[in-house]
Amino acid sequence: MAKKSIMKSSNVSLSRYISQNFTKSFLTVFLPLFFIGSLVFIVKISSLTALFQVNFLEMIKLFSYNIPAILFYTLPISFLVAVATTLLRLSNENELIALISLGVQSKKLIFQIKVIAIIFSTLLLLLSLAKMPQAKQQFKIFQAKKISHAKLNINASQLGQKFGNFFIYVKSKEGDTMKDVVIYKKGEEPNSKELSNQLFIAKEATINNQNSSIELTLKEGSGYTFAQSSLKEILYQKMKIFQNIEAKGFNYNNIIEYWVKLSYHKKRKRKILFFIFISLIPMMTFPIIASFSIINPRYQKNYAYHILGVTIVSMYIIATFLKNQGDFMMLGLFVIGISLISHLIFKYKVSRFF
Repeated sequence: MAKKSIMKSSNVSLSRYISQNFTKSFLTVFLPLFFIGSLVFIVKISSLTALFQVNFLEMIKLFSYNIPAILFYTLPISFLVAVATTLLRLSNENELIALISLGVQSKKLIFQIKVIAIIFSTLLLLLSLAKMPQAKQQFKIFQAKKISHAKLNINASQLGQKFGNFFIYVKSKEGDTMKDVVIYKKGEEPNSKELSNQLFIAKEATINNQNSSIELTLKEGSGYTFAQSSLKEILYQKMKIFQNIEAKGFNYNNIIEYWVKLSYHKKRKRKILFFIFISLIPMMTFPIIASFSIINPRYQKNYAYHILGVTIVSMYIIATFLKNQGDFMMLGLFVIGISLISHLIFKYKVSRFF
């Protein structure tokens, strides 16, 4: 009875020991990758300020919609690098060799890594199949609302504002009434290669939201259409310009509806194959990385990082292939085949000796 209790305590301590070392290595890799990924998405978000204005809190909100995607693309790489780094460090410090010498089998050594791999793959599946579609739709809804609001909200004495294809400048604004309005558009005349510019001037203007369109009403003004060879002028008491509001993005779908809707698109429906395959990378490939990371530094050369690079590149090539030309049968064959090869390599390289 006492012997069983000692063995159980040893297993718990070993799992904790591996987990603590893995956590340190993982955070060392993950945090820089997450920071780099965040910068990429922040630059992408900042480009949206050309379409509409956002404050600091809205920037944080937009960034939060991209966090699931950042995690999805950084977690698999961080996991594999952390596995290699953890096992190599313990091997080079002869700690793994000492544990094996004390009778701890190699399968027990990587059992905790296997548990962590399952947790990571489950998390990645939740991110890719649930959180990312939700965040993507929320991002589109936010963007569509801001663009719609920007069309209605025109500020006085501010350059670069647009109403549809027109640039608009307002000298002053009293409530909903704009004073001394200038509108300019650069375009092409019908059936002509010659550019035709349009300029409208009005003493007053108002904007109204009419269901699916925005109505700009100009009062007491003049309009000019001019090119290199012609000039046309009109005078008006009242003129209305309409701009349709794009409602795209406002129809929110739950997860099942999202993937069912996506399944009707021949090319886009394969995204689910890409997401599932990437999500299963930790479970499929950790034995390969462990096979070349558990070494005796006195007698074996370190090829772990070479294998790590080849493995990561190969997995993403296969994922891209599935996204472009794959089907669920191919996905299943790849997952089973890679998992089987991984365990055979681990058995050949490590298990038969330790």
